[in-house]
Amino acid sequence: MAFKKQLPQLEVPNGTYFITFVTWERLELTPEARKVVLDSTLYFHNQRYQLFAAVIMPDHVHLLLQPFRQSESEYWSIGSLLHSIKGFSSK
Repeated sequence: MAFKKQLPQLEVPNGTYFITFVTWERLELTPEARKVVLDSTLYFHNQRYQLFAAVIMPDHVHLLLQPFRQSESEYWSIGSLLHSIKGFSSK
C-alpha cells in the first residue's frame, strides 16, 4: 500500500512560489490538452494570483506565482489555487 508523506506547509504572506505538478500517472498531454491547462492557469491570473511564468510540459507543469489576498486576514493557499486550476482544466 502506498501512502503520501505530509510535507511541511511553508506558505508566507505575500510570498512568491515556484510550483511543479505532474499529470496523472505521468500521462503525456496532447498539444490541445496542454493549451487547456495553460488557459486554466491564465483564467485565474489577476483574480486569485499574479502569474509570472507558466511552462506546460507534456507530463508536468511549472508555475511561478504570487497569491492575492482572499480576505482581510488571509491569502489564497497554494492548495486551493492548485485545486482551482486542476478543477477548471478538468471541466
